Amino acid sequence: MQYMQLEHYVRDCQFLGNAIIKAGQNCCRSCGQKLGRVARPGLLRVGEWRSCFHWAKAFPLSFSQLFKFQIIMFRDKTRDSQPTDESGERLLAEEEGTLWTNNEETPTACCKSFATGLLQTTALVLFFLIGALFGFDWRGDLNTVCHAHTSQYSTISREVGIEYSPQVFNGSLLKENTFRLDAGPEVDAAWESLGINCWWPVHSLVPRTSLTLPSNIDRSIRVPFEDAKQSGLAADQVKIKKKYGGGFPANVEGLHHLHCLNLLRQSLYYNYDYYHAKGEGPFINDDYIVRRHVSHCLDIIRQELMCTVDTGVLGQIWIYPESPEPYVDFNTQHRCKNFEDVRGWAEKNQLPLDPPSDFLEPPVEGDRIYNEMP
Repeated sequence: MQYMQLEHYVRDCQFLGNAIIKAGQNCCRSCGQKLGRVARPGLLRVGEWRSCFHWAKAFPLSFSQLFKFQIIMFRDKTRDSQPTDESGERLLAEEEGTLWTNNEETPTACCKSFATGLLQTTALVLFFLIGALFGFDWRGDLNTVCHAHTSQYSTISREVGIEYSPQVFNGSLLKENTFRLDAGPEVDAAWESLGINCWWPVHSLVPRTSLTLPSNIDRSIRVPFEDAKQSGLAADQVKIKKKYGGGFPANVEGLHHLHCLNLLRQSLYYNYDYYHAKGEGPFINDDYIVRRHVSHCLDIIRQELMCTVDTGVLGQIWIYPESPEPYVDFNTQHRCKNFEDVRGWAEKNQLPLDPPSDFLEPPVEGDRIYNEMP
């Protein structure tokens, strides 16, 4: 809400600057050029102030009332200052309509008075904007607005609080880190520390199929009923019985993406035999299911990368001092979400590893039940 209000303030201020210039120019044009057509110098038509009034009507609503107030004050002030005696300098012109004048309120004074009103109003508006800007929580609000605009709402968004911070990617080609090692316990432990197993559904969600889930898996999370609709969950999706806390079993998409990337790593030609021989995790299934699982993960990552396309650029650096050559610099800076907070929340809020047999609400009439896996 603060962000939207600030947008309106800035937009009004932009309109205000242009309107002040135009209004000031037209005031002088109205008081000067039109006055030249009046037979007697020093006389000003009663309707002259209306030109300024019409300019004020063109301002944004939040400012138009202020300018109208300034103009009306000027008009009333001028009217009150007119002589009422017939021998005074107030004259009527039959051809031009009712005229009024005041020796002290010359055309130049008219413009000055109107300009003073504009400046006073502008000063008040700018003072208000400066106060609003200094009192605005830029970092916290921008984090919230950015995440809400680019990501689907979830319970995690509300309970964790997404923040962004600068991070430099490790884009080395030849210098490997733990996540790039050949198949073995060390690299497996590194990937498991990322929460790659915090995505499997509870056992009773598995339909009658050749797909089998491993027994040593981590668990889904729970989405409260009040967050379900805003999180994109339908009312007829799988639910947990109220006696077990209610809500919807769900999985964190970002952790599923990491699970998929890990499966692609395990399926690399130089790693596949190792994991196939172990027969753990996704590899407890036959080759047909493993292939489909791998291609599913490949396509999920493709869609995710296209959806969140990185518009950063990769510059080039010089390598080999003896004979310099250009080379792409993959060590680029990014603004990243607080991943560890998300992973920690998912780990803390996992559902039971071995839920009771009646943990889930059975489908009722009207609920969608698919004939096969989508």
